Amino acid sequence: MLGFEWQPNTKFKSVLNRLRNSMPLTRHIRYPNLISELELTALRQLAAQASPTQLDLNLEVHHCMLGEQLSPFAKSGFEFAETRLYQYGDNIRFINWRRYANSGQLYINTFHEERRPQCWILLDRRASMRFGTRVRLKVAQAANLALYHLFKAQKQQFDIGGIILDEHNHWYEAKSSSTSFQPLIEHMTSSCPPFPTEQDKANDQFTKSLRLLKARLAPGCLIIILSDFIDLTQSDLSTLHALANQHTVSALHIVDPVEKTLPGQGKFQILNPEDDSVIDLNCAHSGLKKQYQERLSSRLEEIEQQLKQNQVLYQQVDSSTELITSAESNL
Repeated sequence: MLGFEWQPNTKFKSVLNRLRNSMPLTRHIRYPNLISELELTALRQLAAQASPTQLDLNLEVHHCMLGEQLSPFAKSGFEFAETRLYQYGDNIRFINWRRYANSGQLYINTFHEERRPQCWILLDRRASMRFGTRVRLKVAQAANLALYHLFKAQKQQFDIGGIILDEHNHWYEAKSSSTSFQPLIEHMTSSCPPFPTEQDKANDQFTKSLRLLKARLAPGCLIIILSDFIDLTQSDLSTLHALANQHTVSALHIVDPVEKTLPGQGKFQILNPEDDSVIDLNCAHSGLKKQYQERLSSRLEEIEQQLKQNQVLYQQVDSSTELITSAESNL
């Protein structure tokens, strides 16, 4: 039997192929959710016990109960708007019969539609946010704060909507019930594995999301943006200024400790302050360390000044800070 090589028959080959195809070529890594169920419960409790902050005091209209915000759209609500000529399709219940008796023409009473106030949360989960040197990733801190403000807005009876910047932009329409915005919560808490190399670059997702908010939202919303603003452009600032003229806009600037103060020694990979590229830095090289520290500090100060100059409520949040400290600050 020497030299004999066994060959499986056709039927057996097909079984082997199916088994081979069903086996993963590489070991699948399961990344945990950013927020556990236990942490989610703690966030709900923290939001329920929250006292008013500067953000609440700076809202254009205080919305604590249903129906306190009037929309500019004339509907059959409770606040009288105007009387106009009847048009085909108008509800005959709102015909002004007294005006008809005097003029002989049909007129309709119109009213402002009462709407619940809306809170919109823009959460950045892109590559530069999936970075962290102490305690947690920047995106994990952003998710914690986003959920805290979501639960707080729910307590104040806001309709809640959101945009999440991930591999793609994800738009969640404003909803009123907790079951309706559960998909938004699940997306916020979901895991954040590293992006493939080809996706690990800055893009125009942030710019597009701001423009979408500007185009779609009726005036008077609360907009909370959680990001590292690493690719903030002049065009974005113009859009933010326009949004701030019609809404209350709050920016929570998430920063890793290394992005504020470089370590005294050691080799690190840090994010370039001008884009989201990674820089290899040896802190033992004092001249190079000083150069990058100045660039990092300058960029952080620039972002803060630019946002404040465009009427955006600003707060810088360290990604290693415990949530209760961040949540109970002035903003």
